[in-house]
Amino acid sequence: MSGPLERILRDAHFRMDLFPVSRDRTFLAHAAVAPLPRPVVEAVTAYLERAGREGQFDLLCPGLAEDVRCLAAELLGVDTEEIALSPSTSASLGTVAGALRWQAGDRILVAADDFPSLLLPWTSLREQGVEVATLPYRDTPVGTDEVLDAVDHRTRLVVVSTAHFVTGRPVADLPGLGRALRRRSVLLAVDAIQTLGAVPVDARDVDFLAADGHKWLLAPAGMGVLYVRRALLEQLRVPVVGWHSMDDPKRYTADGVLAAGARRFEPGSLNVLGLLGLRAALRLLHEVGVPAVADRLGSLRRTLVAGLTGRGYQVPGATEERWSGITAFRRDGVDAEDLARRLLAGRVVTSVRRMPGPGTAHIRLAPHYYTTDEDLERLWTRL
Repeated sequence: MSGPLERILRDAHFRMDLFPVSRDRTFLAHAAVAPLPRPVVEAVTAYLERAGREGQFDLLCPGLAEDVRCLAAELLGVDTEEIALSPSTSASLGTVAGALRWQAGDRILVAADDFPSLLLPWTSLREQGVEVATLPYRDTPVGTDEVLDAVDHRTRLVVVSTAHFVTGRPVADLPGLGRALRRRSVLLAVDAIQTLGAVPVDARDVDFLAADGHKWLLAPAGMGVLYVRRALLEQLRVPVVGWHSMDDPKRYTADGVLAAGARRFEPGSLNVLGLLGLRAALRLLHEVGVPAVADRLGSLRRTLVAGLTGRGYQVPGATEERWSGITAFRRDGVDAEDLARRLLAGRVVTSVRRMPGPGTAHIRLAPHYYTTDEDLERLWTRL
C-alpha cells in the first residue's frame, strides 16, 4: 500500500481532518448513507456562501456538470457523451423503463429479493402487456450461465444489481454477462449504487447503469449518474423532455434538436449543490484510486468474516473469495435491531436490513477505505 491511502491509514490527524466522522466513531454504514468528507462539505458550503452574496448563477461554477460527467465516465470506462446526470438510482431506472419502446409480450428478467427500486420501475409496464419475471436469490455470486438459463426468446431486458443491498452478493462477471446477453439481443440494465466507488466497475459491456452518490462515492444525497450505451441513444424515447434536453439549451427556445448524447435525459435545471459535492467526492476518489479502495475493502472483509464467524455469527457469502464491500451477519436468538442500538451506543454505526420474503434481519457492515484496524477493535469489544 502506498500513496494517499497509506497516509490516510497511518496519519490519524490527517484522517480525522479529511473524514471528520472518524474523530469519535466507527462508521460502518456506507451502504446506507455515507458521512461527507471535508472537501465535499467545503465545496458545498463555499458555494452557498457565495450564492448568498451574488445569486445562483452558472458563472459561480462554470463547467460543473461537464466536469462531473467526465469524472463519472472515467470511473466507468465509458465516453462522457454516454453519461446523464440524475437525482437518484430510482429516477435513472425509471428513465430507462420509459425510454425503451415496449411491445406486448416482451419479458423483463429482474433479480429477485433485492432493493425495491430494482423491481418497481418495470411493474407499470405490465399495463402494456410486458411480463416481469424474477431470478431467485441465493448466497452465491450471480453467474452468467444462471442468468442465461432464465432468459427465453421473449426476454428483452435483464436487470441486476452489482451487489445485493442486504448481503452484498455480487455479479460474478458483469462485462461477461453483458457480452453474453448482447449475443442473444438482450439488453442489460444495472443498479451499481452498492459498488460504484468501492470496487472497479466497467460499464462498457452493459447497456444501462445507474448509481447515485450518497453511499460509496461519499457524496451528498440527491445526485447521481445514468450511463446509456451510445449505440442505443437513437433507438430510445426521451420520456421527459425539457429545455435542458436540447442541443443548445441557452437558446431558450422550443424549436431546437435533442442533445446528441445522454444529456438529452436531463430535462431541467440540475441540483447544483449535489453536483458540487459529487465532483469533490469523485476527485477525492480519483486521488486515492479505486483499485486501492477495492484492495482495502477486501482486506477489511476478510477480517470481518473471520471475526464474525469465529464469534458464532452467520455471514452470507463467508466462503466466497469475491464479494462486495458489504458484510452482513446474524445469529439465531440475537435481535439485530437491539444489537445495532447497543453498537451505536458504543459509537459503532451500522445499519439493519431485512431480507425480502421471510424478512430475516441482518446487521449490515459497510466500512470504507479510511476504516482502520483500530476502528474494528471498537466493534469487536461490543459484540
